[in-house]
Amino acid sequence: MLELGVLERREQRGGESCWGAERIATMDWTNVAVASITVVGTLGGGIVTQVFAIRSKRIDAKVQRDNRAEELRELIRKEATDEKRAVYASLNTAAHSCRTAVRHYLDEKCGGRTPDLAKFEAAREALRDSYSRAQMVVSDRALDFASEVNRCLDIAHRSALELDENDPVAVAALYRFLDDSVGFGVRLLRRAIREDLGIEPGADADLSGRLASLRDMRHEFVGRQRPDVPAPQLDNLG
Repeated sequence: MLELGVLERREQRGGESCWGAERIATMDWTNVAVASITVVGTLGGGIVTQVFAIRSKRIDAKVQRDNRAEELRELIRKEATDEKRAVYASLNTAAHSCRTAVRHYLDEKCGGRTPDLAKFEAAREALRDSYSRAQMVVSDRALDFASEVNRCLDIAHRSALELDENDPVAVAALYRFLDDSVGFGVRLLRRAIREDLGIEPGADADLSGRLASLRDMRHEFVGRQRPDVPAPQLDNLG
């Protein structure tokens, strides 16, 4: 009986030892698991944070690129608008100056004075330069007006050079064409320029109809100068 009791106590202690070992082993694995989860969580959080940071940087970079592209487009639009305004201002000034130069030349020639041919030709050359620049930047509609006014001034310029100052009918016709038709054309060009720049003309301004009237006046003046030229050939001038 004594031996049996000793064995039972040994078995109990052995069972307790096994249970304790199992408990310790379980706790070790739990600690490992917790530690692993902690490490994975820490690393995962860092990776997620890094991914979001990279994505945020990419988004910021794209926004900056888009902003720079928009700023560049705006700069190009502004430069184009500024260039157009400068060209229009030059064209408007050159047209006025050319008309004034033709009239001064005509006054001097018909008044018995020696005309300033150099000044006369310089004004016409300035208009040619301004018109050439305008052809590169203006709209087709505005170019129609600039082209017609340029033709009218070219005819006035050539007619003044060829004019016989002793022919009162020819002198009166050229003065009338210069004051009425060309003057009307220069003012019409200014209105067309303002329209093309976004400065709307009056609601009653029929610019296309007025352009057609100016073209008719030019044809009429040329027809009076050259009565032997058939109408179809006169149309080729416009």
